[in-house]
Amino acid sequence: MLSTKGHEVHIAHDGKAALKMLLEEPFDLALMDYHLPGLTGTEVVAQFLEQHGGDVRPVFVAMTADPDTLEAEGRMRDVFARIFAKPFDFDELLDFLETLNSEKHATPPSPPPPPLKEDAEESTETEGSTVNRVVPLRARPSGYTQNQPLFWPRDIGPAGFSVEARKRMTSGGDYDMVVLTEPATVSDLRHLWMLGDLHLLLIVDETEHLRHKADISLPKIPRGSAERIVQSRVQEFAEARASVHLEIHQLHELANKVLAALYVRARKLMPEFTGSSPLGFSYNIALELEEAEVAELSGRLVTDGLLERSFADRLHSCPVCESMRLNVREECFECGSSNLEETAIIHHFKCAYQGPMPDFKQGSDLVCPKCTRELRHFGVDYDKPGTVVTCRNCGASSSDAAIGFKCLDCGTHTSGDAIKTHDVFEYALTEKGRAFVEEGYIVTGAAQSQLKFAELPLDLVIAINKAAHNYTESAPPFCLATAGYPQRRLQLSEHGPRLVEFSRRQLIENLKNYFGESAIIHQGTDFDYLLLDRLAAESFKANSETYNEIAQSSLKIDLAPRFSVFGPKDLFG
Repeated sequence: MLSTKGHEVHIAHDGKAALKMLLEEPFDLALMDYHLPGLTGTEVVAQFLEQHGGDVRPVFVAMTADPDTLEAEGRMRDVFARIFAKPFDFDELLDFLETLNSEKHATPPSPPPPPLKEDAEESTETEGSTVNRVVPLRARPSGYTQNQPLFWPRDIGPAGFSVEARKRMTSGGDYDMVVLTEPATVSDLRHLWMLGDLHLLLIVDETEHLRHKADISLPKIPRGSAERIVQSRVQEFAEARASVHLEIHQLHELANKVLAALYVRARKLMPEFTGSSPLGFSYNIALELEEAEVAELSGRLVTDGLLERSFADRLHSCPVCESMRLNVREECFECGSSNLEETAIIHHFKCAYQGPMPDFKQGSDLVCPKCTRELRHFGVDYDKPGTVVTCRNCGASSSDAAIGFKCLDCGTHTSGDAIKTHDVFEYALTEKGRAFVEEGYIVTGAAQSQLKFAELPLDLVIAINKAAHNYTESAPPFCLATAGYPQRRLQLSEHGPRLVEFSRRQLIENLKNYFGESAIIHQGTDFDYLLLDRLAAESFKANSETYNEIAQSSLKIDLAPRFSVFGPKDLFG
């Protein structure tokens, strides 16, 4: 924003960088954050004044959420020409710059804003040093300063990720939130679901365009609360992502990505009703999903017990175009017209005559058309037991109106007894689903299909390679057996971690004792490993029930282990 006003902006992200920049280059104004990393804003200014030899120095301005502390600093307080208390009004800053401009009769360079990590940076080389120039962005909560945001459309746009964003991710840099500074649709954000686990990041919408699909809609939050709320949610998301099993982080299947996204957001997959879609609703997730796709991807998850489905609402749809944007109206049973008039029926107690109110009207009085008596008192002379509906189009009358539907998209008219109904469902993570996200595929009871060498200690990997070398030389059989525990979560809740872990160690030790010293064991995080010399994988599979009994022979609880076995070809192809 400062750049768009014609100012040249430089930014430093910590105190030492700020001091170096001030000593190496002349600035008209330095906008200092009080709580800079490394050196505080006042320490930077103090050291600059000590080391700077010239008479010309920048105008110093402080920006801080703690103005009282700065005011108490005595002499250093007087160095600053102005203190802006956070959250500051950007218009006040611009007015201050205009004042400096008038005093100097020249356009002053703009101060850098507090070192916002979200500001875009373009690196330019200047005589051996790198200067970061701020790309103009709209003002946003200072809560962003503590985070690493991925901005739409600067870092992730319609064409995908920017060069800088890709460089950062390639070098191992992390993002912890996605900020929409301009209107975006879920289709625009499809790249988040295609690369790594970016779909697990907090989505902050500054435009309110994404509505219920965003995690935070800033326009709906009081300005003074934005920083606290954003930072709190970022922390919640970070803690939830840390609980997601590495195996789940690396999955590519969309169904599992949705599962992890629901887990991190601690929410149900729910339909939110809207007139902007012919469906009449869309799900509360930043993903472009047709209802049929939701049903398809959730089908396996529901079958596996990872999601549970429950009824949300019943909608009606056009039989021609299937739109659910319908005008529901009362209409004539005879001609289907909605031009109806509803009239009260009057019952005269004395002569028992009943008829529509217009038949009784004589000026402002009510007179019975049968016996010509005037009706004076409701409840004494007469009552109104009901109404009659009359069609102004065809003149037909009845005690009630029909219900009809007219499609707002294609104009098709459908009677109430012919309209199609459509049930809409919501989906919630089950306990098993949460366990799956936290502990991986072992929770489903699936056998380990692929060995993860990265989880194994070096001595076991060396032993496996040595066994493979011997197999290549003289073909002695060997296999690697793994034991997983699908019911571990339930067992921990029932028996406690101490007994479960003790039993697990005892199980693998029982197998080690049975197979002798030639067996090498390792207890991992999710699986336990047993390298067996002179035993073929086929033999282990054939006797797996026996080995299971041996493994659990002295245990106080049934761990229900799930064994997988890998032979030389399984391990090395």
